Formats: sequence, structure tokens, C-alpha cells
Amino acid sequence: MESLLSLTDNASLLLLILLGLIVLLFLFLIAQSVRIRRLRKSINRLLVGTNGTNLEEGMHHLLGELEDVKKRQTDQQFLLNRLSQRVAGQCANVGIVRYNAFEDIGSDLSFSMAILDDAQNGVVVTSIYSRMESRVYAKPIEQGTSPYHLSEEELTAIRKAMNQLSGRTS
Repeated sequence: MESLLSLTDNASLLLLILLGLIVLLFLFLIAQSVRIRRLRKSINRLLVGTNGTNLEEGMHHLLGELEDVKKRQTDQQFLLNRLSQRVAGQCANVGIVRYNAFEDIGSDLSFSMAILDDAQNGVVVTSIYSRMESRVYAKPIEQGTSPYHLSEEELTAIRKAMNQLSGRTS
């Protein structure tokens, strides 16, 4: 009973201490409310994009765009591979040799021209010019050689075309 009486004697002091503690807790509560409000604003800025969509919708949109980009890249890689195959099969390597087929004709009016693809397949065309006539011959080339006899000028034209190929691939 004595302890209860001592509480009543110190009741005003105890009340002041409790009131101070309540004020401190109230100030702490206000400070925490301000921090929570700031965090909510930060989160809302993060979650809501510039066009009003939230973060989840934005991520779904970006994933959709990423899938589109991957599909376009696959399509373009397929086209690039097809073009590479077509280019390799094109006769783009040309070697030409001009010469005088006959001693009495000047100006190098005769020529041999080799047109080859990257596999060294193609044709060698030879034009022999004389005062009376002009003749044109075409001989197939497979892997750099022909089943027909080749003149020195034709062989030189083929070597020139092959040198273009080796200069481009190295």
C-alpha cells in the first residue's frame, strides 16, 4: 500500500515524464510520416512512367519491343546469309589481256577476258582481230581450268581474275 501512496505523491512528476515521452513519440511519429510520404513520392515517380504507365506495363512493353528486335535480327541474318551465298556465286572477278594477234595489226585490238566467280568457275572469252575478220571464242572455266586448250593470253587473263579473288578474300 505504501508503494501506491508513493505513486500518488509523485503523480505529477510521473505525469510530466509520461507527457514528455508522449510528445517525443508524437514528434517521432511526425518525422516518420514525413519520411514515408517522401518514399511514396519516390516510388510513385519510379513506378509511373512519363506517359502514365506503371513500371510493370513499361517492362512488358520493353519485352515486346525486344522480341520484335530479335525477330527482325533473325530475319536480317537470314537475308544476309542468302545475299552472301548469291554474291559468292556471282562472276565478279575479271581479268583482261589485250594483245596483237598478228604482227601487221597494231593497237592491241585482240583480247582475252576471264570472268570468274569466287569458286573460280566462269568463262574466258577471246577475240582475235585481223584485217579481214574478227573471231570470238568462249571457253568454260571450272575451278580455274578448262577442258579446252588455253592460249598464253587466256591463261594470263585467268590468273589476273584469280588474283582479284585472292586480293579480296585475304
